[in-house]
Amino acid sequence: MKFMESFIVSVGGSMINPSSVDVEYVKEFAEIIKKSDSPKIGIVVGGGQTARTYVNSMKSFTSNDFFLDEIGIMATRMNAKIVSSSIGRPEMNIPEDVNDAARQLMSCGRVVMGGTVPGHTTDTVSVLFAEAMGIKKVYNLTSVDMVYDEDPRKNKKAKPIEKMNYREAFSISLKSYTGAGSNQFMDSVALLIAMRSGIEINLMHGKDLDNFKNALKGEKFKGTKIAAD
Repeated sequence: MKFMESFIVSVGGSMINPSSVDVEYVKEFAEIIKKSDSPKIGIVVGGGQTARTYVNSMKSFTSNDFFLDEIGIMATRMNAKIVSSSIGRPEMNIPEDVNDAARQLMSCGRVVMGGTVPGHTTDTVSVLFAEAMGIKKVYNLTSVDMVYDEDPRKNKKAKPIEKMNYREAFSISLKSYTGAGSNQFMDSVALLIAMRSGIEINLMHGKDLDNFKNALKGEKFKGTKIAAD
């Protein structure tokens, strides 16, 4: 299987670590990456249940989002280390900022990272990473299959959206933000960065890796494409 275009993939932590590390999922995801002929692939991994557990526990001691974000970032880097090992790079350091990740990607062609600084979700990091590298496609493997006009858990009549522009996506994302540990379909800041650089975002459920492969090959996939009008 050949994927010739460079891309960044943001893997939701709930894919890697829903309650404990899903080793079989990580192996299957790693095979896609290892078989790819894309010149450059950057992988940004979220914190999953580990991050939420620690963030929620820490709320007993502080309401300061800066420190809540810090502990969540630590969880993302643990998950990133597992994914890095799965693609055959256990010796590689997990980059702590986009510049370091960019240097590794230029030299190695593959890099896995987690969060960077408080206030930047892994969604934001993935789009900043794409922007820094001049990469125009980001795949967001998350816990929802598509973007809906309303929360489908609260409204069964919520309508799925196959394609939308950045402003439409930003409006929906902003409504679901509740602070550190929020479970948005995608971070609002990430969408603004994507808009300024014309980065296409393809969002889909991360557990359906066959669907992910279809998206990578430019075939029809179930998900939402966020791009310019």
